[in-house]
Amino acid sequence: MSYLKTARINAEFSIEQAAKHLGISAGYLSQIENGRRQVSKERVTEIAILYGTNRDEIFLPSRYAVRKVNGSTTA
Repeated sequence: MSYLKTARINAEFSIEQAAKHLGISAGYLSQIENGRRQVSKERVTEIAILYGTNRDEIFLPSRYAVRKVNGSTTA
């Protein structure tokens, strides 16, 4: 389960309720949760505020991985 979906569930929103608050369709929010849609920084902030969390906690961990390249650590 994605960090974003987990945050939505922890905030006690159904996908339909969250989408309505954000002014988007439930299908579009589902695509965001499943990594099928890119989202603007403004939308990321709106979602984080709605879910009562930090945007870095729900978006960055699911999109970036730290790996070693030529002996150095990069993101």
